Amino acid sequence: MKKVLLGSLLLLTSLSANAGWTECSIIPHAQCPHAQLSGKNLENANLQDAQLVEGDLSKANLTKANLQGANIYHGKLTGGNFTEANMAGITLYNADLTGANLTGANLTGAKLKNANLSETNLTDTDLSNAEINGAKFGKAVFCRTVMPNGIINSGASCPAKTTAAALQAGVGEASVNGCLIQPRSVCLNASLAEANLGSANLSGAQLYMANLAQANLFKANLGKANLTEANLARANLTSANLSQANLTEANLSKATLRGAQLERANLTGAILLNADLSDADLSGANIAGAALSGAILCNTVMPDGKVNNSSCRVEQKN
Repeated sequence: MKKVLLGSLLLLTSLSANAGWTECSIIPHAQCPHAQLSGKNLENANLQDAQLVEGDLSKANLTKANLQGANIYHGKLTGGNFTEANMAGITLYNADLTGANLTGANLTGAKLKNANLSETNLTDTDLSNAEINGAKFGKAVFCRTVMPNGIINSGASCPAKTTAAALQAGVGEASVNGCLIQPRSVCLNASLAEANLGSANLSGAQLYMANLAQANLFKANLGKANLTEANLARANLTSANLSQANLTEANLSKATLRGAQLERANLTGAILLNADLSDADLSGANIAGAALSGAILCNTVMPDGKVNNSSCRVEQKN
């Protein structure tokens, strides 16, 4: 009798440890440790709160799937497609997501401690309040990615994205790479390189460390905006309003600031190498430590109110 019971116990233990050998039920709260779902088409599947510990979901299609609260501890998700999947609160400790597509996925509050997200596509992914201690992000694509601290992360190659609402309303680009083009917008570390923002109203906007290199900001309103450490190299700021803007340590090298309003702007430590400041108004501005080598100063009102014409071209008489 003891031998029969012992044999039954060993059989149950073996079956439990190799649950992946049997077909896993694709239902909420499924109990499928070691699940073998590699390459499966699970689009729109509902696996909410499923137990998939050490499961293999490599190259599986989980587009728009519900994985909210699922447990895939130490799982294999390499090359999987999780586009627009709901993965809020998912447990992925020590999981391997190398090369996975997480475009538009909801990973708010996800547990990603020590997970490998190398080469993943994180375009429009929401990682708000996610736990990423020890996680690896080598060569991952960040584009309008909401980081755990709420900051939007976009790489230099991130393409511009116009909101559907803006297109329908015919009002142009109301949002670029997740940054709302409106007064007092919060767009820390925003990716706005080469963006067409002519006449845009970004007064009081938080654009700390924003990349606005070669952006068109002709007649844009950036009054009182925070552009600390922003990259505005070669940007077109002709006739732009930058009055009382914070441009501390901003890079304005070769930027065009012709006729720009910079009254009482903070340009401490700013880089203005070869910038065109013709007809610009710097009345009351703080330019302590600013690099002005090669800057064009012609009819430029300096901080002390005096007009600087040192770079004006002298017309030759015939």
